[in-house]
Amino acid sequence: MFTISALWFCMKRMPRILALCFNFITIFLTVFLLIGCYSTHHDSTFLVRYKFNSESSFYPVLQNSFATESAETKGLEKIVVKSGYMGICIDKIPSNFNSTSKTICYSRSAIEKTKLYNDVSLTLLNIQSTNSTSTPSKINILELAKLTSDNVIHPYVLMATIVLTILMFILLVYVTVPYELPFKLYINQLLLVWSSALVLLWGMGATSTHIGAHASKDFIPAASLGIISVHVGKKAGTMAWFSFAFLLIDCLILWYLYIRNRKSISQAIDEVHQTTSNPFDDKLNVNKNTNNNYGSYYKYGSDSSTLHSKV
Repeated sequence: MFTISALWFCMKRMPRILALCFNFITIFLTVFLLIGCYSTHHDSTFLVRYKFNSESSFYPVLQNSFATESAETKGLEKIVVKSGYMGICIDKIPSNFNSTSKTICYSRSAIEKTKLYNDVSLTLLNIQSTNSTSTPSKINILELAKLTSDNVIHPYVLMATIVLTILMFILLVYVTVPYELPFKLYINQLLLVWSSALVLLWGMGATSTHIGAHASKDFIPAASLGIISVHVGKKAGTMAWFSFAFLLIDCLILWYLYIRNRKSISQAIDEVHQTTSNPFDDKLNVNKNTNNNYGSYYKYGSDSSTLHSKV
């Protein structure tokens, strides 16, 4: 009996249960997207990946520069730098630099304090200035990754989206439970505005992330004279757009339920108007029938009087 009642409850509230499921999945997707590249366990969730282009004409110069600088820096031209919302991961670190692990992750605020940050900084050209002194032109692959995380792709919109999505999940649970709880009507109306605002917020966030990542892919190779190649992370992009799609589905489900309930209420009101009779209408019908009977009597009386007059 419990199974049948539970099944009926689920079928009756299937749209809201689907909205809860999509909302729950969105929470997990956005949280894992935020902590991507914050630790080595999530280094595959990156927004942009940088590495030295092995096909560049400057690549032999990089190899020679790292090899001759010190024994520790030899092989650093092979490193792969992954930039995420909250952290930066460096992969394929040579064993002579770090013998414990080939992958190290740092928070975006701590990357500048590491020894590796200074070791991968390269001097490309010495440009003569007007006072006959040379000004070195440097390029740092870790600095580019930090600038991407700090200035190009901001995590604050994603953080706000996560907080609002968690609160929305709590409100959905509140209106879905089969108990007469207070303020359910107002919370349902609040969810309409809430879900629409979330779609707009994360729509802008996902779009800005997409634009920032692809902009880095386009201008950094050209700005670095082809020394650095850039790859956009497909996993992070997929997670961002799937999160947006699930939030949009939640919004559509809630608006569908609202419109359906409004139609049901309108139909119920129309049925009440059709089935309920007005007592004044009954009196009016009785008066009409009475007048018709009197009219017939007068008609026949008039005919008979005319007949008698003729006789």
